Amino acid sequence: ASINRVRDMIDLVAKADTTVLIEGESGVGKELVAQSIHQSSERAAAHFVPIDCTTLQETLFESELFGHERGAFTSADRRKEGLIEVAEGGTVFLDEIGEISPSIQAKLLRVLETGKFRRVGGTHDLTANVRFVAATNRDLRAMAGTGTFRIDLFYRLSAFVIDVPPLRDRKADIALLAEHFLETRKFSRNIRKTFSVSALKALSRYNWPGNIRELRNVVERAFLVSGNSPKILPDHISLPDLGLS
Repeated sequence: ASINRVRDMIDLVAKADTTVLIEGESGVGKELVAQSIHQSSERAAAHFVPIDCTTLQETLFESELFGHERGAFTSADRRKEGLIEVAEGGTVFLDEIGEISPSIQAKLLRVLETGKFRRVGGTHDLTANVRFVAATNRDLRAMAGTGTFRIDLFYRLSAFVIDVPPLRDRKADIALLAEHFLETRKFSRNIRKTFSVSALKALSRYNWPGNIRELRNVVERAFLVSGNSPKILPDHISLPDLGLS
């Protein structure tokens, strides 16, 4: 039911071209929600460009997002298009946007307010014909209260908010997801396996702090540990909180 509500929210906002903020813990599937918004939008034929805000240093982030002109810095031996230009007509997904620095926050706010940006070292404005979808596992409003995130940027991003619930709050999904990961496992080599009833019960009792990402990893390990067994049993599942190994 909770995921159906998320789907309803996606259907409401997808074609509106509104900026969307997706909130939820790490591993709940925020990027999948962003992809669904893009695929259901009028921009679906263009690129969906994800940007992981946690992995880029400030100077590199600015160059990646906006691009740079030749000579903008020491190693800039040619002009480089930024990811906003690469996503022309499509969607830019800013994953874990709560990690970006104040200076990048200010420049991103300008893009959202004016639809314009400049390459690093550039002097002319370029038009950003993209839709922005952002995601965070942090409380941006609380961060704004402490001054670590711009309140005006928060208001811009939160025009439409989708909250993705953690896996522990949707226990009914666990068996369905586990069977899905088992069915679609990349290295299955046509080996058919199923979960025993007791194994599915063990999965449903666990609290899943790592959410869907953790579930997928547990299923992959269980597949390997079960060897030639056609059924995955509780003994094949590694869940420390339940004393299983």
